[in-house]
Amino acid sequence: MGKAEKEEYNVSFLENLKLFSWIFKHVKPYWKILSLSIALMMFASFMNLIPPYLSKNAINLYLYPTNYSTTQVPSQGSIRSGSTYFIPSLNGKYKLIHEGSKTFIKGEGHEYPVSAKDIKSMKINGVVMIAIEIFIIYLIIFFASYAQVWTSQMVAIKTVNDVRNVLFDHILRQPMKFFDSNISGRLVTRVTNDTQNLNDMFSKILVSIFKDTFLIIGILYVLFTMNRYLFLVVLPVFLAVVLITYLFRFFSRKIYRVIRAKLAAVNAFLAEHISGIMVIFLFNREIEKSREFYKINDNYYHSTLKMILVNAIFRPITSFTRYFAITLLVWFGAHAIIAGNVEIGTLFAFITYIGMIFQPINDMAQNFSNLQSTMVSVERIRGLLNIPLPQRPTKSSARILSGEIVIDNLWFSYNSDEWTLKGISLNVKSGEKIAIVGHTGAGKSTISSILTGLYDYSSGSVKIGGVELKKCPIEELRTKVNVVLQEVMLFSGTVLENITLWDKRISRDTVLKAIHDLELEKFVNSLPNGVDTKVRESGTNLSTGQRQLISIVRVFVRKPEVVIMDEATSNVDVETESMIQHAIQKLTLNRTTVLIAHRLSTIRNVDRIVVISDGEIVEEGSHEELMKENGIYAKLYRLQSFEEYQIS
Repeated sequence: MGKAEKEEYNVSFLENLKLFSWIFKHVKPYWKILSLSIALMMFASFMNLIPPYLSKNAINLYLYPTNYSTTQVPSQGSIRSGSTYFIPSLNGKYKLIHEGSKTFIKGEGHEYPVSAKDIKSMKINGVVMIAIEIFIIYLIIFFASYAQVWTSQMVAIKTVNDVRNVLFDHILRQPMKFFDSNISGRLVTRVTNDTQNLNDMFSKILVSIFKDTFLIIGILYVLFTMNRYLFLVVLPVFLAVVLITYLFRFFSRKIYRVIRAKLAAVNAFLAEHISGIMVIFLFNREIEKSREFYKINDNYYHSTLKMILVNAIFRPITSFTRYFAITLLVWFGAHAIIAGNVEIGTLFAFITYIGMIFQPINDMAQNFSNLQSTMVSVERIRGLLNIPLPQRPTKSSARILSGEIVIDNLWFSYNSDEWTLKGISLNVKSGEKIAIVGHTGAGKSTISSILTGLYDYSSGSVKIGGVELKKCPIEELRTKVNVVLQEVMLFSGTVLENITLWDKRISRDTVLKAIHDLELEKFVNSLPNGVDTKVRESGTNLSTGQRQLISIVRVFVRKPEVVIMDEATSNVDVETESMIQHAIQKLTLNRTTVLIAHRLSTIRNVDRIVVISDGEIVEEGSHEELMKENGIYAKLYRLQSFEEYQIS
C-alpha cells in the first residue's frame, strides 16, 4: 500500500463527524423533503409493529379465548346471551365452560348459556375483523413507503447533482500542476463512482439505518411491555448480536477502504491504457499490459475476498443466534404456557417479533458496511474539494490591449528539486514573430504554459500588454493569448462546435467568415457535411492535418493579441502543410506570435530566434546571425538539415 493510501485510510472519529457535517451541509437546501421522508419512515416503521400485536390478539382473544367481559354494545366479535353481550378479554371475570353438551359463560355467581354456533361465529368474525385491520395497515404501509422512497430519492438525486456540479467545477478551476499529479482515471472515479455512492447513501443506506434503528427500538419496547419474562429470555441473545454487529462494522470498514483504493487503481489503469490502445498495439505490448492489469485486478480481487470472508462469517452467526433465540422462546414459552403464565398468542407474537428484529439487525450490519464504502467516497470527494484553488484576481479591471511581451528574470520549477527556467529575460514587441528553439526539455513549452497561465511562475515578472500575469484575470488572459497545439484535442460534436467550443458569443456566421478569411473553404467543403460534420471522440475520424486546421480556425475566431504555435505543421502531407502554412500566415498577420519550433526549417522567416538550453537563453538573433555565430542553433540546424537530406 502506497503512502497516499495509508494517509487516506487513517481517519479519526472526529474526522468522520466532520464528514457527516459536510454531507448534511449539502442536504440543507432540501431539509423539508428530507424531514418529510424521515417522518414517513418513522410512521411506516411504527405501523409495521402493529400486525404481530393484532395477530396475538386474534389468537388469544378469538382462537383460544379464556376470559370474557360484559359489554352493552354488540359487535362483530361479541356473543349474546339474553340481553347481555360478552367479548373476549384477557382480564375478564367470566370464563367459558363446557359441560357435556352444554356451553355457558360463568362468572360472579351467574351462568349465561351460549350456543356453540354463536361461539364459532364470534371466533370467525373476530379473526376476520383483525385480518381486515391488518390488511388496511399493510395498505397504509405500502403508500407511506412509496412516498418515503420517492422523497428520499429526490433528496439523493438533488444533493448528488449539486455535489457533482461543484466537484467538476472545482476540478476545472485547478492549475495544470494538479493534473500532472492526478491521473484522469482517478478523477473520473471521484466524479462518477464516488458521487454515485453518495446517492446510495441518501436514497438507501441512511434511510434504512434510521428505519432499522427505530424498528429495533420499537420492537424491544413492545416485547418489554408485552411479557418481561420472555423479554429477559431473549435479551442476552440480542446483546450478543449487537456485539457481533459492532465487530462486523469494525472489520468491514477497514476492508472497504482498501477495496475502494484498489478499485480506483483498476479504473485509472483502464482509463489510461484504453486511451493509449494504439501505442500498445503498435509496439506489441498486449501480453505485458494484460499481465500488468492481471496483477492490479488480482489485488482488487483479493481485497474483495476478505470482505466476502467477513460476510461469510457474520451472516451464519446472526442466523444461528436468531434460531437460538427462537429455540429459547419455544422452550421457556411452552413451560410458561403450561404453567398458565403466558398465552399462546403472546408466544406467537414474540417469535414473530424476533424474526422481525433480526432482519433490521442484518440490514443494519450490511448498511454499515455500505456506509463505510460511502464514507471513503465522501472522504475522497471532500479531500478533492479541499484542495485550494489558485488565487487569481476576479474583480481586477486589468485589460490586455496589445501583444507586447516583457519577461524579466523569470524563474520556474515544476518541483522543488530543480529549476526548469533560470532567470529568463525576453522582450517581444507587439506584432513581432519570434521562435523559441532548443533541445528537448530545455524549457520551450514551459514558457508557452506560463504565457497562457497554465502554470504560475515562482519569481520574476511576466507582462503581456503591460499587465502582470499574476494580476490579470484568467478569462482576460486566455481571451487575448491563444495556442495552436501540435496535438489537437477535439470533442464529440460537430466541427462547428469544436471551433466555437460551445461559446454562444461566437456565431455560425463568425465561424464561416473566419473560414473564408483563412481561405479554408476547400478544406471545409471536403468534409461530408461541412462545419456540421460529426466529430467522433478525440477526432479519430479526421486526419492530423484536418484537426490542425480546425485548431487554427478555433484560435482565429477569437481574435487574440498573442498567438502561440506549437509546431502546427508536424506529421502532415505536403498539400495540407501548404494549406496550414497559408492559414498560419493569415492568423499571425499583425499579431504577436511565439513559435515553439521543433523543425528549424520552418522558422527562417521569423523576426527573431531565441535559443534556450538548460532553462536559460543562450543565443538570440535572426537565422543568418545565429548561423554566423556557429553556436547551438547552427549545430541543431545543420544536424536537422543533414537528417532531412538523408531521408530525402
